[in-house]
Amino acid sequence: MPNLDFYAAEHDWSAVLQAVFDLGLFRVFESDSRHDHELREFRAADEVAQDHHGRHLQLLVVGAGPEPVAERIDFVPGIVDAAFRYTCEGWGLIQLHYGGAFGAQELRWSHTNHNSEKRASAWARTLHHLGDPAAWDWPAVTSASSKLNRTIRRMAVNKIRSHPVLPHAAQVIAEANLRYEYGTGIHATPAFGMTP
Repeated sequence: MPNLDFYAAEHDWSAVLQAVFDLGLFRVFESDSRHDHELREFRAADEVAQDHHGRHLQLLVVGAGPEPVAERIDFVPGIVDAAFRYTCEGWGLIQLHYGGAFGAQELRWSHTNHNSEKRASAWARTLHHLGDPAAWDWPAVTSASSKLNRTIRRMAVNKIRSHPVLPHAAQVIAEANLRYEYGTGIHATPAFGMTP
């Protein structure tokens, strides 16, 4: 499962989204719909950037597999002020999630990831609603995912361990004096037991 954890802040996320559309390889869907709405497909980077649900995306490589499955989740009445939402699912979809700032003391990783053919095949007996993993062009999925990861790496101005740091994230890290990498990001204070 080729993945990439990277540091991005607000302006970086807009640049990543633009790169996704500029590559011309993907159809872009929200991972989870708004409550009581269908799943949406985004057609342009600015459409995604302005929407809270544009922080967690599923990318379908054009021509590499079937349409995503919109899996409906019904809420227990009275728990939330909504009846349902949908999740976007598919064996060969590429996840693109924005981590971003968490308060003023933490910057969380953003990341890309997708299934491998082997993993999808192992789970196919359990998740029948996703169809046959053999319907996906796995080399095309892996190639498109790798191109996206290379594009994001080229945008980086620095690296913390193996994690590329995009320009606005570098500014946030410097201004907030974020120095301690643990968990799912970089923090201003050390974790318990960590040497300052």
